[in-house]
Amino acid sequence: MSREYIIIGNGVAGTEAAKNIRKRDPLSEIRIFTQDHYPFYSRPRIPELLAKEVTAEGIFVYNREWYDKNKIQLCLNCTAKSIDPKNQKITLTDGSQFSYNKLLLATGSSGALPPIEGITTTEGVFTLRSVEDVMAITQRVADAKTATLIGGGLLGLEAGNGLRKLGHSVTVVEIFDRLLPRQLDGEGAAILQKKMEGMGLKFILGAKSKSIKEKGHTRILELADGMAVEGDFILVSAGIIPNITLPRTAGISVNKGVLVNDRMETNIASIYAAGDVAEHKGRVYGIWPAAHRQGVVAGVTMAGGNETYKGTVPSTTLKVAGIHLTSMGDVLAEDKTIEQIKVTNTDKYIYKKLFIKDGRVVGAILLGDNKNASELAQLMEKKVDVGSFKEKILEPDFDMKSMVKEYECSPGKFEECL
Repeated sequence: MSREYIIIGNGVAGTEAAKNIRKRDPLSEIRIFTQDHYPFYSRPRIPELLAKEVTAEGIFVYNREWYDKNKIQLCLNCTAKSIDPKNQKITLTDGSQFSYNKLLLATGSSGALPPIEGITTTEGVFTLRSVEDVMAITQRVADAKTATLIGGGLLGLEAGNGLRKLGHSVTVVEIFDRLLPRQLDGEGAAILQKKMEGMGLKFILGAKSKSIKEKGHTRILELADGMAVEGDFILVSAGIIPNITLPRTAGISVNKGVLVNDRMETNIASIYAAGDVAEHKGRVYGIWPAAHRQGVVAGVTMAGGNETYKGTVPSTTLKVAGIHLTSMGDVLAEDKTIEQIKVTNTDKYIYKKLFIKDGRVVGAILLGDNKNASELAQLMEKKVDVGSFKEKILEPDFDMKSMVKEYECSPGKFEECL
C-alpha cells in the first residue's frame, strides 16, 4: 500500500529517516520540508565554513542529484506553520497544505540566548547554527578586527578559532569557571586553556554577562562585576533550545523537547520525532551521533520495521587544528564509588582520564592524545569489564585498535585479547 511520508527538517535525523524509509518502501511518496536554503549539510563543519576553509557546497552531505535518485522530494525554503493531527495534514506559511500517513518532526534546535539586556535588540549579535548564520556573520566581519564570544563550550571554541584564523582578536567570555564545563574537569580545562591562549585566544572565566550596548560600530558587553569587553561584533554560543513551538501548538506532548518512546513515537499516533527536537527518557542529546541513530530508528519504524533506540553514549570531539580532544560518557560524576585513572603531561598538553564503575568504563577524557577514542567508545557501549587491564588503557603504546579488530569484544571475554 502506497503511503505519504512527510518529514519536517532536513538535518541528519530527517535525512537518515528518509533514507531508511526508502530502503523499506521503494514506492511511497517522501517529502521533506525545510526552511533551510540548502540540501543536507554537516552542521559540525559550520566553524570550518566560518573560517573560509571550505565552501558551502564543500560541507554538503547530499546534493540535489541524491534526492532525485532516491525519489525524495526536497522542498527548500518551506516553513511548516501548523499540524492538524486529526486530519493528518500540515500547512505551510504560504498556505499550501499536504496530507500524510506518517509524519516525522526533525525540526532541530536554535541557539539559546541567555537573559542579557540588549541581546535581541542590538545589531551585530549573532548565533552560529546554519550556513545562513555564517553568511550573515561574514558580511558583518568584512572590516571587523575584534570579536567577543559569549560561551566557552565546544562550538564557541571552534568558532573562536575560526575567527582567529581570519585574523580577528577573539575574547571568550564564559559563565563557568572553566572551558568546556560539560566535557572537562578543572585540571583538563586548565591545560586546554593554556594551549588555546598560546594560539592567541583570550578568556574571561566565571563571568556573568549583564548587558550589551552599542557605541558606534563597537559592541560593549558589560559583565556583572562592572568589567566591559569591547568588540566589533558578538557571537553567542550558549547551548541549544529544541524547536518545539510547532509540535506544542498541535497538542503533541513536550517538555524540554518532544517526548518520544524507544520507537521515536510521540503521544499522537503516526507522528514521530528525532534529533535535537526529541526528548528521550528525560534527555535531549543535541549531538550528531544521537540524531543520526534516532533518525534511523524513526525511519525504520515509520516504514513498518522493528527498531528501537537505546540511548547514545555522549561523545564530543573538539575540532581545532593542533588540539586533539575527545570527551565521552559521564566525566562530571560526583559518585565516590567511581574510580579515576589519570595520565598528565602538561609540557605536551596531555591529559587523559578514565572513569570506572564496577569494572566498566563510564567516562573518558582524552586531551592531547585521542587515538583510542573509538575503541573506548566500544568498551563503554558493550559494558566490557576492563578490571584486569584498566591500568594499561591510557598507556601510549597500548594498541587497543588492533586488539579490538582481532577479537570481537563481549563482556567477560575481552581480557582474553591481552
